[in-house]
Amino acid sequence: MARTLSIAGLGAGITAAGAGAAFATDYTVKPGDTLSEIAQANGADWHELARINNLNDPDLILIGQTLTLDGVKKATAPRQVTAKKTETKKVRKTERKARTSRSDDRPSTSVSMSAAWRKVAQCESGGNPRAVNPAGYYGLFQFDLQTWRSVGGSGNPAKASAAEQLMRAKKLYAQRGAQPWPVCGRYLR
Repeated sequence: MARTLSIAGLGAGITAAGAGAAFATDYTVKPGDTLSEIAQANGADWHELARINNLNDPDLILIGQTLTLDGVKKATAPRQVTAKKTETKKVRKTERKARTSRSDDRPSTSVSMSAAWRKVAQCESGGNPRAVNPAGYYGLFQFDLQTWRSVGGSGNPAKASAAEQLMRAKKLYAQRGAQPWPVCGRYLR
């Protein structure tokens, strides 16, 4: 019998309930889950968990996604955090706050979009509505000019507002599903 895992809230940790097997064979991602917490609750290494589940970006796990835990190697004993390491982490965190973020350099996407569409935009263009790919793809959702025009767009998609880009992406999705985004469209399924 596989044990089940439940989350008490974001960052609150995962607790194991039930008895039986050394670890569950599958796990369904719930709100607030992180790959490292799931791995830790199963005594596994998150790198190995990402590899076995073919996760190109371990920061992008989706609610409802099923992760397999079969074959995950057990993690090595957790490292002890010394006072010096903790101090270094605090300094680095402070340094990160002082730096400007990449989003300061890009135009605002002050458009309200669902988490799924945000993930597609992040995957396609890094969330930059002005992104231009030398291969001829433009904007948040990396439209080519022919596709942009087919959904009523004019001019260059990267010069359109983020709201217009989202509206045209949704129109394209209504026509063709996730097919126009062969990799990033997985967030819309």
